[in-house]
Amino acid sequence: MPGYRYRYMISDSQNEPLARAILETPPNSKIWNIQILDDDLEQVLEHEIINLISLNADHPDMTGRILSSDHVNMIKVEPVNLLGESLRQNLRVPARFDSFLYPVSGSWTGRVPIICHDLSCGGIAFFCNFQLRIAEEVELVIPITSQPVILRARILRLRPSNSNIPLYSAKFLGLIHDEEVIVREAVFSQQIANRGARK
Repeated sequence: MPGYRYRYMISDSQNEPLARAILETPPNSKIWNIQILDDDLEQVLEHEIINLISLNADHPDMTGRILSSDHVNMIKVEPVNLLGESLRQNLRVPARFDSFLYPVSGSWTGRVPIICHDLSCGGIAFFCNFQLRIAEEVELVIPITSQPVILRARILRLRPSNSNIPLYSAKFLGLIHDEEVIVREAVFSQQIANRGARK
């Protein structure tokens, strides 16, 4: 297998998820050959401009223009512009799962149940009946990744909510490369699942 098979997520110009993909050419190529996975080629070809979000932290996120396709599972894409890191960090998707918080800097002990509201590569929003302090640090379990991970996060704020249960936003802290990739894949997989549920 070539050493330059890089995994990407493809979304449209409105950041709606389209497909998972593998880049078959080096990232510095003028034209990218991209293999589309999961039989999602047709919906990718409905667009001319796409976002290519890398699952590898050291490879670029790009907007690209689709030039052609072999109508099997490959497309040729011309890279157009670099995407900012903020797109990946700030793209929040609805995600509903039960989990637990554990104290790091707080004075409480034990574990506290939470219900996830939404998830991004940069953080999480969750419902929690326990009163948390803004800026305190916690550890939480993310169970919807390919393998469950325990991540550290800082409580940022209370968000407005129609629920009687407080809704907190938290920012992930100190993600190592492997954790970042796992969370990115979970976020994108959740996007794909949400898209399928809307059809």
